[in-house]
Amino acid sequence: MPLDVSTLTDALIAGGYIAADATAKEITKEAYQGFKRSVGELFGRRALKAAEKLEEEGTREEGKAELATVIQDVRGEEAEEILPPLQAFLDAVRADPGARSALEHARIGLDLDVVGNVLLEDIQDAREIGVRARSGGDFTLRGVRMDKGGRPGN
Repeated sequence: MPLDVSTLTDALIAGGYIAADATAKEITKEAYQGFKRSVGELFGRRALKAAEKLEEEGTREEGKAELATVIQDVRGEEAEEILPPLQAFLDAVRADPGARSALEHARIGLDLDVVGNVLLEDIQDAREIGVRARSGGDFTLRGVRMDKGGRPGN
């Protein structure tokens, strides 16, 4: 498996989704935590803090940017060290239907600050929609069909 910063970032983002999902097995969440700890041990405290930001929708973009500045590249010896915990996490995801399901469904986060009106229509199959909006006019959200999933509240 080629290992670069985007591969690590993608795996950490996936782990963030899984860590927050009630349907994922504890063993998968533990494998993710082990992988994340390894990233912190290998690349330092700043990388670990960036990885933690990847777990939250509101700080995900900030976490990606920080991780990209902290981890410029992945050298051969670093790849050899991080590959086993990464592989353990990926294997756990493959064996966990709840974890795979958590990664297959859309999560939508919107932070809107507009002067005029906002209209959002025909959103389908999302499990989570987080909207924070400041609008000088009307705010309309219609035609939303949520994925039922197995989680309470949907």
